[in-house]
This record gives sequence, structure tokens and C-alpha cells, in this order.
Amino acid sequence: MHISLLEDDSAIQEMLQLVLQDEGYSVTIYPTAEECLNALQGAAQHQAPSPDLLIVDWLLPGLVSGIEVIQQVRRLPQYRSLPIILTTAATLTEPEDAELQGLQVTLLEKPFAIDDMVRLIRDLTQRHSPSER
Repeated sequence: MHISLLEDDSAIQEMLQLVLQDEGYSVTIYPTAEECLNALQGAAQHQAPSPDLLIVDWLLPGLVSGIEVIQQVRRLPQYRSLPIILTTAATLTEPEDAELQGLQVTLLEKPFAIDDMVRLIRDLTQRHSPSER
């Protein structure tokens, strides 16, 4: 199973990559929203294999937030049912919380226990096998 990770913090990138690889997942890291979107859109256009799960950090450097990445990804037919975990250290406002409801994401607040992340990934990837997409 393949996981795409959009995270700008290199310490979190490295920690998640090591842990998830130990769990048997392959991981592709994208440090910017633009790199992630380009890769996912390119895969969708070329009908290349898509990730089994996407992990997105909400607050990213630059002009594109994690929410905007998810909105753009959800517009692509190949990714409409892709399981997505949105990580954030921010406290959500009511409008932000309402916005998330329509995006079909699972929110995981930072700091998170790595065991919680691994359990969540297992649960989401088991519920959303590639044949369901």
C-alpha cells in the first residue's frame, strides 16, 4: 500500500516515513502543496496508480493551504473516495469545521501519538481498499 504525505516539517516527514515503512507501507513525501498537486494531477491524467491514502498538513508555507489541496484533489474523479487524513495544530473555528464535513477527511490533531496515526491509517486503508475506488 502506498501513502502520499504532504508535510512541510522535515522532522515529522522523517518520523512518519520511517514508522510507516516499518509497517510495510511505501511513502512518497511532498514538502509543498504544489509538488503534491502536480504529482497527483499527473497521475490522474496518465491513469497511473494512485496512493491508497493521503496525509495532508493543514498549515503549509506558500499560498495553498492543506484544505485547498484537498478541495483540488477531490475534484479529480480518481480521488473522490481516497482516504485523507488532515493533520493540524490549529484550533478549528465553526466555519472551518463545517468546511471539512464536505471534504470527507479524517482530522488528526497535532501533536498526535504515532500509534494513533498508524491505527488510523490501518483502519482507513482497510475500509477503502483500492477496488472500491
